[in-house]
Amino acid sequence: MDENLARVIVEWQENWTPELVERDFDFSLVPERPKKIITFAGCRRTGKTYLMFQLINELSEKVPREDIFYVNFEDERLEKRTETLTELIPTIEELFGKRERLYLFLDEIQNVPGWDSWARRVNDSMKNVRLFLSGSSSKLSSREIPTSLRGRALTFEVFPLSFREFLRFKRFEVPHNVGLSGKKAQLLNLLREYILYGGFPEVVLTDDRRIKGLIVRDYFNTIIALDVIERYRVRNPEELRAFIRLLLNSEYFSLSKMERTMRSLGYAVSKATLSNYLNHLRECYFAFPVEVYSPKVRLRIQHPKKIYFVDTSFTTFLSVRFSENFGRLMENAVFIELLRRGGEVNYALGKGWEVDFVLPEEETLIQVSYDVSNPGTLDREVKALKKAMREFGWKNAKLITWEREGKIDGIEVIPLWRFLLEGH
Repeated sequence: MDENLARVIVEWQENWTPELVERDFDFSLVPERPKKIITFAGCRRTGKTYLMFQLINELSEKVPREDIFYVNFEDERLEKRTETLTELIPTIEELFGKRERLYLFLDEIQNVPGWDSWARRVNDSMKNVRLFLSGSSSKLSSREIPTSLRGRALTFEVFPLSFREFLRFKRFEVPHNVGLSGKKAQLLNLLREYILYGGFPEVVLTDDRRIKGLIVRDYFNTIIALDVIERYRVRNPEELRAFIRLLLNSEYFSLSKMERTMRSLGYAVSKATLSNYLNHLRECYFAFPVEVYSPKVRLRIQHPKKIYFVDTSFTTFLSVRFSENFGRLMENAVFIELLRRGGEVNYALGKGWEVDFVLPEEETLIQVSYDVSNPGTLDREVKALKKAMREFGWKNAKLITWEREGKIDGIEVIPLWRFLLEGH
């Protein structure tokens, strides 16, 4: 018996789950049948572990607690080898006896070589074992899950707190009609905090801005060190960090321009390497490149990609150029909310106009603008949406602002707080 593995298992049974502020999650989406491996994928520190604990608590009301086990494979006592997984079920049975049913919650499993082959074998051959896996890598997502698990897994992507979850963490109850309540000013103050400092649970629960910054910088360094440099064996970490610094201060990404900029800074880097860096950042859910909307693949490739980050706090604390650009932070928050709701997200570009978000499946266009009190700004944003509507032949368009709402020429003008809350 692996003594360290046994110790970790026993500690879990003795301590169980900590106190939780619940996330929004529909447990009816986790079916009993057909039997599926359930995976949670997302950036480090977004709350995947606590979502698993929430599911454990829900499950423990239906099955004996003795049938539920949790193992975190980032525990330094566990060897990151396939044999650790192979020994897991025999160790549980030796410690607690053979179980009629076994529910295994395995955190950060992507750290273990061969995890997918093991998961397939257990799921296919052990009818009494149910697997719940999490990881800080898109390799556990429905888009990129290993071929061996295709059709066997059901994936949930986990992002930082939504605005509604943020308000719950802040113990703020949203009134039925915000516009007529005395709580609107408080709601807008909380929204400003959410946009500036993001939705990482630990950051949200910290009041001191300086401590928030320290936590975010620590997250950043951990993500880059463990989820990029170590996982992908990056040979030149300083080159990668320079690339990320540039990315954090860029609204668009072009391989050619980035290569020239990096070379001007003294880095002899190729386009292929830069493309790999961007893919690594996407795979660990840190950065998201967004393509222009076009049926022509050539145009999608040729045009620069817009860049968004998993949480606005990275821009606030690590960027120079956009740290004071509140409109850019709003746009990033809207993007993450759109990812949370699912579906393809692009941007649109035409002669003299641009639209922030295109949702092809819904045939919807979205523009984000912080302040439209200036008639010229409002006119520019509305004209861009109307031109895009004519270009694509679509009828649905939204202009998201800080506070203004109403309708202009068939375009819905909606305040950011309402947009962020309406999808829940």
